[in-house]
Order: sequence, then structure tokens, then C-alpha cells
Amino acid sequence: MVLFMFIALLTNIVNQNSEINDVLINANIMNTNSKWRIVNDGVMGGLSSSTVSVNDEGKILFGGNVSLKNNGGFASLRSPIKDYKFENYSGIEISIKGDGKKYSISMKETSYFSGSFYTVNFQTTKDEWITLKIPFTSFALYYFGKEVRSNPQIPLNKIKEIALLIGEKQEGTFNAEIDFIKLY
Repeated sequence: MVLFMFIALLTNIVNQNSEINDVLINANIMNTNSKWRIVNDGVMGGLSSSTVSVNDEGKILFGGNVSLKNNGGFASLRSPIKDYKFENYSGIEISIKGDGKKYSISMKETSYFSGSFYTVNFQTTKDEWITLKIPFTSFALYYFGKEVRSNPQIPLNKIKEIALLIGEKQEGTFNAEIDFIKLY
């Protein structure tokens, strides 16, 4: 009986840790040293701005202003750069309440800026929560914002960074509330 209880406890711990590792961002992660950071088009001379915070309900607030001045046009929320291993998963799931604008999830396989990203766009519904399961097969390779027409396989065992971003020449203010982004 004691052995059975120990195995049940160990299984529960393993399952909990597996679920925790599946989560890429949520309010708990944003309150740690592994929190995601803002990267805007200012890195290329643009004038867009954004902020990120966690509200009292435990949701992540990502908002700001996208400016097209100085060849700008994007704001992003990016994960820590590290070795992600996605090969045992089918895709990314996001729970978001948006402003009716189009957002993207991007992944890259380098720890430096290379211009190449695996990206998928999705439309939010103004002031409504949506949960999307996006298979990795839906991502396309983009190079400096333009889709590369080849059909490369995403190197799921070599991803270094994940990002949620707004771009696509959507000038003006934006606001998104994120519950989580996780793997499935």
C-alpha cells in the first residue's frame, strides 16, 4: 500500500512538472526571472512602443502603439533565449482577449537576430476571449517580414526564442490580454 501511494505521488509530480514545462508564458512565469520581454521596432529605428504587465486577475496585459514612422511597424513580447525542445508536441495553444487586430506567433532557431522566423498569423475578436490551437504545420518561414516560398520543416529541437507580436502595418494603439501560451 505504501509503495502504491509513493508511485501515485511520484506520477502526480511528474504529470504536474510536465504540464508546467508545457506552459511557455502565463502570469506566474511573468513574475519570475524567466519572464518575457518587450522588443519593438526601435531596434531598427522605428518608433513603436509597448508595455507588459500582470493585472490583478492574473492575466498578462500587452499593449501600446504601432508606428509606421522611420520604417517601423511592430511591437513584440519575446521569450527568454534558450534551448527549447518542441519535437514531442504538435503545436502552440494561446488563450487571448484581443482588440480585433491580427497578431502573430513567431519562433526562431538562432540566439541572435537573423531575420528568419517561423510565423503564423491569427485574428483576435474584439473584447472576447479566444483559445486557438495552432499546429506547427501552420507556421511559414519568413525572412525580414516576407514569406519564403520554400516549405521548410521547422527544426522543433532547435528553437531559441518565441514571440507574440503585432505588425502587418496595423498602425495605432493595440491591447491584448493573455492567459497563457503553451505547447500541446
